[in-house]
Amino acid sequence: MPRAFTTRSAAVALATGGLLVAIFAALLMHFRRDLTAEIHRKIIERDAAVLHPVALQQLRDAAGLHPAGQPPAGAEIHAGSDDSISPGNDAALVVLAALKNAQQTGILGVAVFDADGTPLRAVPASMLFVDLPPDDYLELTRLKPISRYHPRFALEPAFTGTHPGPEPVPVLEVLLPLHYPGAAQLAGVAQYFIDARPLARELAVIDAQIAQQSRATFMLGASSICLIVAAASWGLTRAQRIIAERNERLIRANFELALAAKASVLGQITSHLLHGLQGPVAGLRTVLAARGPQEAAGDWQAAADYTARLQAMIQETVTMLGERNSADAYELSGHDLVATLRERHRPVARTRGVTLEVDGGFTACLDSNRGNLLCLIAGNLIENALQASPAGARVRAKLMLAGDRLGLTVEDEGPGIPEEVLRRLFHPGRSSKAGGTGLGLAISHLLALEIGADLALVRTAATGTTFSVSLPLRPKH
Repeated sequence: MPRAFTTRSAAVALATGGLLVAIFAALLMHFRRDLTAEIHRKIIERDAAVLHPVALQQLRDAAGLHPAGQPPAGAEIHAGSDDSISPGNDAALVVLAALKNAQQTGILGVAVFDADGTPLRAVPASMLFVDLPPDDYLELTRLKPISRYHPRFALEPAFTGTHPGPEPVPVLEVLLPLHYPGAAQLAGVAQYFIDARPLARELAVIDAQIAQQSRATFMLGASSICLIVAAASWGLTRAQRIIAERNERLIRANFELALAAKASVLGQITSHLLHGLQGPVAGLRTVLAARGPQEAAGDWQAAADYTARLQAMIQETVTMLGERNSADAYELSGHDLVATLRERHRPVARTRGVTLEVDGGFTACLDSNRGNLLCLIAGNLIENALQASPAGARVRAKLMLAGDRLGLTVEDEGPGIPEEVLRRLFHPGRSSKAGGTGLGLAISHLLALEIGADLALVRTAATGTTFSVSLPLRPKH
């Protein structure tokens, strides 16, 4: 699989994982904020829920009522100048109930209002009266208590002497609607200011616990997201790699099918051509054999040699085509291949004054079909090397076995391959040699593909050229 494709997949996986983690973090922060606010509200309303029934009981006791009664007829309660309470009206009863309820620990001050929201009494007396806000009064007329937490409340000067220092402290403000049992009308309002330092510590502990749990949840969730995204990315990359490999095999199969079709047509044409050439070449050789002694021996001998070689090549090709089209097959060892190459090409090397060395060999065997095609490839490379090498030079061909692959190298001492030929080395083109067709390497490359081999140029320079062929011993199916 291409590296760019893999890098792009990794980048997409990282971006997806980061986005999911960010969304999870945002949702977690939202839920944490809502949970914290809800817990704070419940805890802040806790004191009001406790004080309200107590205040109502104090009002009922002050009025001398049974649980479902009204103030007795003619009862009078009066508030004296020394804050003492005596029988008089509803306002006095409300004040009495609120002051009795204010004797609990932690209450810094209390303010009492009548049913219309008018201030009646404040303890301590120096505490500044503030009218009830309309929204609070409307809520109190529905007989619902109100709790309000002030994290930094200035006690001075309203609560002088009730706190050791002038610094703002946490204070809980509680507004309680006072009413008689069974009545739906407001009788009065008691406003309490409570020392909220214990409440602040409790809220801080709860906030710390929620923060710790949120961090643990985030780490667990982020880790799970990363693992899931990594697993999904790995699976997707693996699937893409499998698809790419299958596409590559499919392309190669299509290419091989097209190549086989072309080779089949070419084989039929070649068979017809060779069949037509056999008779004329045999006749030409007979004529050359019957020449008179007066003809120039050198020219006739060269013509006879070329004719014999041409007839041998035709016969060899016909035999190979026959073996390919029949079910007969045999095996060729590495030593057989070396001997065949040496026998075929040493006469040509001797004629050109070039030393040919064919070395190597092994006992492992190739099937005759691939072995013959390998000999054709090697023969073309050796012929090119012999033609490119000057007289007195050396051409080396070496056949070796490396693991389960056969390796062939052909090295010459020629002037190298021209730059314009290198651009289309394994494609049909114009040859740089006199009388060349420019098809040799292209045909060798197609034959290599036919048998599953790799034909490559190892090096080329002014001191020589080296080609290599790598072929698996067993064909791939």
